[in-house]
Amino acid sequence: MKIIVLVQHTESEHHINNHIGAWLDWNLTERGRAQAFRIGEWLNNAGCDSTWSMYVSPQRRALQTAEEINRSLGIVPVVREELREVNAGQGNGKTREWYREYAAPRGTAYDPDHRDFPDAESDRELWNRVQPFYLDMMASPAERIIVVSHGTTISFLQSMLAGQSVEDRGRFRYNGSSGSVSRYTVDDGGRVTAVFVNFHID
Repeated sequence: MKIIVLVQHTESEHHINNHIGAWLDWNLTERGRAQAFRIGEWLNNAGCDSTWSMYVSPQRRALQTAEEINRSLGIVPVVREELREVNAGQGNGKTREWYREYAAPRGTAYDPDHRDFPDAESDRELWNRVQPFYLDMMASPAERIIVVSHGTTISFLQSMLAGQSVEDRGRFRYNGSSGSVSRYTVDDGGRVTAVFVNFHID
């Protein structure tokens, strides 16, 4: 049986300065570092240790989250480019007010090919970017896996684990927040069980 733990990076500077995270690199806040350390302690108490595999986004806030977690677990993480947050194009790092003012309006029906800006990533493009990592993870002989990534990217992985397509996100999607943790099991027949989803330890 495979166990997969998804960790959304903890509080970052962009969470408190009213800016968009996306592809701009932000540091964790001191609170975020403390949150990540507590997640590591909690995971260690739940049976995670250095024998587990960990995959992490190359962005600073995710790497720092993994660093704090690994003060307890001691895993050497593998960086995967596919785990970056969604690319907001011109909106990367802008204030939320600027983003709302200049982003292309969305229609009433869900469009997976919509881009907020011409150089931004659509949902379908993000799906196609993340899916090869998902397939690698599911096919991997590793049976104990932790993934540290970002809200939108984690949400897409959750949709894939639920057997959804990108179009299904028009009717149902997951919405975590900084520091949320999800745990899934995959039995030998491929059946996925969500043990808990977007849980906060404090």
